[in-house]
Amino acid sequence: MKKMLLCLTVMLTISLLSAQEKTDAMLFGDVKTIDGKQHLPYIQVWIKGTNLGTLTDASGHFKIANLPLGKQIIVAQGLGYITQEREVLMERGKAVTVYFELEEDAMNLEQVVITGTRSRHYVKDVPVRTEVITAKSIENKNAANLYQALEGIPGIRVENQCQACNFTMIRMQGLGAEHTQVLIDGQPMYSGLAGVYGLQQFSTVDVDKIEVIKGAGSALYGSGAVAGAINIISREPSHQPQTKVEMQIGSHGTQRYDLSSSLRNEKGNLGLNIFAQRYAEQAIDETGEGNTRDEVRRPDGVSDHVNSELTNLGFSLFVNDAFWDKDQLIIRGRSVFEQRQGGLMTDDYYTNPFTDGTENIITKRYEASVSYQKKLGLRSEINLNMAYVNHQRNATNDSYLNDYLVTHSDSVPDLRIMRPYLADEQTFTSTLSFSSALNTHRFVFGAQFFYDHIDESGMYVVVDESSSYYGASYRSMATKSASEFGLFLQDEWAIGRWMLVPGLRMDYHSSGESYTTDRRVSELPLFPETSFEATALNPRLAVRYKMNDQITLRANVGTGFRAPYGFSEDLHLCSGSPRVWKSSGLKPETSVSYNLSADYYARKIRLSANLFRTDLKNKIGFSDADAQVAALGYDYQWKNIDDAFVQGLELTAVYSPLSQLQLSLDFSLNEGRYKQEREDWAGTTYEKESRYISRFPSTAGNFMLEYTPGNWALVLNSNYQGSMYIDYYNTDIDPLLGDQSKIKKTEPFVLLNAKVSRRFGQFKLYAGVDNIFDYIQDERHLDDAAFLYAPVCGTAFYAGLSIDIRH
Repeated sequence: MKKMLLCLTVMLTISLLSAQEKTDAMLFGDVKTIDGKQHLPYIQVWIKGTNLGTLTDASGHFKIANLPLGKQIIVAQGLGYITQEREVLMERGKAVTVYFELEEDAMNLEQVVITGTRSRHYVKDVPVRTEVITAKSIENKNAANLYQALEGIPGIRVENQCQACNFTMIRMQGLGAEHTQVLIDGQPMYSGLAGVYGLQQFSTVDVDKIEVIKGAGSALYGSGAVAGAINIISREPSHQPQTKVEMQIGSHGTQRYDLSSSLRNEKGNLGLNIFAQRYAEQAIDETGEGNTRDEVRRPDGVSDHVNSELTNLGFSLFVNDAFWDKDQLIIRGRSVFEQRQGGLMTDDYYTNPFTDGTENIITKRYEASVSYQKKLGLRSEINLNMAYVNHQRNATNDSYLNDYLVTHSDSVPDLRIMRPYLADEQTFTSTLSFSSALNTHRFVFGAQFFYDHIDESGMYVVVDESSSYYGASYRSMATKSASEFGLFLQDEWAIGRWMLVPGLRMDYHSSGESYTTDRRVSELPLFPETSFEATALNPRLAVRYKMNDQITLRANVGTGFRAPYGFSEDLHLCSGSPRVWKSSGLKPETSVSYNLSADYYARKIRLSANLFRTDLKNKIGFSDADAQVAALGYDYQWKNIDDAFVQGLELTAVYSPLSQLQLSLDFSLNEGRYKQEREDWAGTTYEKESRYISRFPSTAGNFMLEYTPGNWALVLNSNYQGSMYIDYYNTDIDPLLGDQSKIKKTEPFVLLNAKVSRRFGQFKLYAGVDNIFDYIQDERHLDDAAFLYAPVCGTAFYAGLSIDIRH
């Protein structure tokens, strides 16, 4: 610790002493398209290896003063163009003129990414393999939210986990959402309650791009980044005032209204973004229970998709030279409000939140963040980020009603004592980092603090027939909190064609949970408090070797850990019981991940192959409470169930034979298993199958065609999912048939979507269809809400109009 702080102090001192020298060496020039016909405004121009740079003005010209003396590499880079470099000789008191002609970047290889190393790199040069979902790709998918934006990404599976409330989650290379760190502008603001419905609640209106890092991420991002990290990066204000309005309607009463506006002051150092989205869907009933696809296609009066009304509002304020020269202050705010309703649709029964089988969930979320960056000298910078989130949930407690009916001869409780499940989460996170380039090294040092606090409450009934309190109603309250402090360091060492990136992070985690009731409901003490503390040290080594300008090899190995806190399954059980036992003796999950990849980059084609494996130790699993834990008052428990591994191969090809045509194809082979058979399937005919990790397809793939002749655009995308294993727990047991619980091996299937659009100046009309083949899963059982492995709703259509106003 002392050595890290000493190194940080020394490097900061060097940076301050190496402030920019006044050389009176001037650089002038302009940037045009490759045909020389059009000047390009707002293109970044900078001196390679330094913080010194500028943007071209509205006419495409630029000037930079006081350049370092000697030979310098001047870089011109803009979104959608291939980066160009020019070498110049700078002399004291003299001016040099340089001109650039940029070519369009059809392969998106010149995107600048930051997530893999916390430093800026082009996609083709980054030492830690990074995949980018661009704003254009999000638009082509008609992705209104993160769930839709992440669909069809190699190695990522977004899935619906609940037939009743449509709870969604991410799986990365076979590992669950709890192993993937989702970041918002580099900060871990997506946690706790957001882990349940957040994927569908976060609008893409303000998203500039999404960066995906697979493999060990704990060395930079701490607990939870076992499988990798997904960084959602917000848009910056445009240099040209711009307002975009979009309106869309679709099947099942879908309505979408987007608004975004961006502007800067005349000087260009002050910019503002504002955005809003209103998204609504009606409840859908297209399918029902059944053991064949024909049976499943019969509606049963119960919603397959909830009625949803969602509103996103937000802003971002960018201030350059806010306090000193070469600094930047960013202030962001966002609010999310959603109500989702589902259940029995006959006579609108589900609209009453206190009826049996009803889902009625209200979410209110407020975010505020501040980011500050200061460039120090020519080659160093310091970054400070702070974020606060308040996330509230109000949900029906239909388990209370059902338990009351069972224990009171089918009579209903007094309406005056009915209460919803209530949860209030407060999250604060802060990250301080310093980076500096010294010769062939670029060092990053940092510290991160995270604090989370959740208060929950709900109504329950004593259902133990042996208890003297049988049938008694009571209110249960829970308090959960966690704090985590981490220190990280990293060195990017360039050696010719090689780049070595060793990194190390140390984290201290402390968390605890406590439960109370508003009245006595047992002769024995219930709900003992639990606590957990752990210190973790996670190293990572990334290696990049550029064989030539077209072929790049990468290798990455690192460790990860996950503390037993913030399980989404706890918070998903809002209509059941939040009382889940986490023994203080739980061991944190630990992992070792390996990635080896090869990439071929050319002007019209990109090929890549990625081998991965993660070994997981002390994997934590969710189960019903055993007798001893149930006696303490808990309904469920988490426990270390086994060791496991996931491994596979991902292949990707992107080909652009024409400037208006791009084809992309990816395919993956996967395997994931536990070391032993799972305990809950031991002794059954499914004992062997229980070793396979559920919901991890053995094969998967995606295909996309984008054709943009003139003002037209046609997009076809197809998703292939191979067979996988999924558990079915039969809870509503038929006395004649007995327990029908099983592990099902699903059949492979293909989904096909299409979208066509036509631009008329500032206007764009578009229409699309999802699930063209009208595919739905071939078996459905409502007594296991998590038994979902394919769409349960068929073909859907949409059409819309967008207006893009530029001043």
